[in-house]
Amino acid sequence: MKNPVFIAIFLLSFTAVTAQTISIVSTYSPIKEKGFHPQFNTTGDQLAFTTESYVGLNVYNFSENATIKITEEAGAGFQPVFSNDNKKVFYKNTVYEARLRKDGVRSYDFASKKELEMLAPRRNMKQPQTIQNGVMVFADTKIFKSTLSRKKTPVTNYVWSDGSNLNIYRDNKLQLLNPVKGANGYIWASLSPNEKMILFTAAGEGTFVCDLNGKIIAKLGFLNAPTWYDDNFVVGMQDKDDGHFVTGSKILMKSLDGKAEKVLSAANQIAMYPTAAAGKVAYNTVDGVIYVVELKLVK
Repeated sequence: MKNPVFIAIFLLSFTAVTAQTISIVSTYSPIKEKGFHPQFNTTGDQLAFTTESYVGLNVYNFSENATIKITEEAGAGFQPVFSNDNKKVFYKNTVYEARLRKDGVRSYDFASKKELEMLAPRRNMKQPQTIQNGVMVFADTKIFKSTLSRKKTPVTNYVWSDGSNLNIYRDNKLQLLNPVKGANGYIWASLSPNEKMILFTAAGEGTFVCDLNGKIIAKLGFLNAPTWYDDNFVVGMQDKDDGHFVTGSKILMKSLDGKAEKVLSAANQIAMYPTAAAGKVAYNTVDGVIYVVELKLVK
């Protein structure tokens, strides 16, 4: 027989989480330069951004109110990631050999201002993921790990989409997941902060959250370019187009249980590609203005 005290505590805890409402504290545009596809570091005090076509990479530092130009490499702005200690940023560099596209991974150290090649360009490279003192990535049908020292580095859970499937690498094994039957493919896959859930969009079906075995936990509806705010909330964009141009888009934050949601962008904006960290959400408008929204979850 289940312990009634345990059940009561669990229900109270669950209710406390789901009863939260989303409150906007402030909205501002701190960056003078035009920017697209913003990406926060884990502590929310640095924000990477790029051009509309992912050429080049810049990083804005909130405490210094200054922007650093990292590189002008093609492809560098596509899915950059910060190191665990936020002292470096890892980014892709794209080259073409015999008309074939290859991507590599480079690092930039903020203190020394030095760049370093982490992985030479390879075919079919997916999104890099930060690990202790380095980065790991799937490319050429293999998992590659590159670190900045010889110290033994544990490999964390790693997820990515290849179009047809969701992929998860854990316990030194690769597992293919197909959580939404009938989906035409998967995009925008990411691991939750607690590494227990996968956020993804199933083409033609919507955005979902599943566990590490592919069991659906939450159905979030139409929410493109989704990203984790924390383990209970997700942020994404609801965009529409005329077949050629984006005609409207808003940034929406939703709880996994579907009981809380809030539009974070202004009604007169075409707002796209959100990122979230440490109580902040950033996004760019269609004309390249980056906005930061500071939030508070209220019980």
